[in-house]
Amino acid sequence: MKGINKAIIIGNVWKDPTIRDTKNGGKVGIVNMVTESGTGEYAKPDWHTVVFYGKQADIVDQYVVKGTNLYIEGRINYRKYTDKSGIDKYVTEIVGGMLSMIGHPDAGKEVRPEPTPTRPVSPAVMEEMKEVKREAHDDIPF
Repeated sequence: MKGINKAIIIGNVWKDPTIRDTKNGGKVGIVNMVTESGTGEYAKPDWHTVVFYGKQADIVDQYVVKGTNLYIEGRINYRKYTDKSGIDKYVTEIVGGMLSMIGHPDAGKEVRPEPTPTRPVSPAVMEEMKEVKREAHDDIPF
């Protein structure tokens, strides 16, 4: 049985995002967020690192700053690297899959990564899929 790896957080960006270019010309956006867990005297901050790639990193670069309130869906990722002094470091982060800005003029627009086909799809099949989508919308009674 396969498991589910999904993280959903709503919180504030606590410092300006870091944007980096990848070796293959893409972008990576790193957003540091804080959420709160617990209530009353048991409330405590939880600190999260969220990583966005491609178009989402562009959105982060253009619109997200310290203090921005975000809704994020993604998956938890664990990785290991060796630092310059040869010491192994372990990192837990959220790989962003969906981003929505709360309280922003574009708040209703969610940004999802473009799906990448796992196999090539012929133009004829793509046209047929478009027709099916059109027919499905025509059947909606409102």
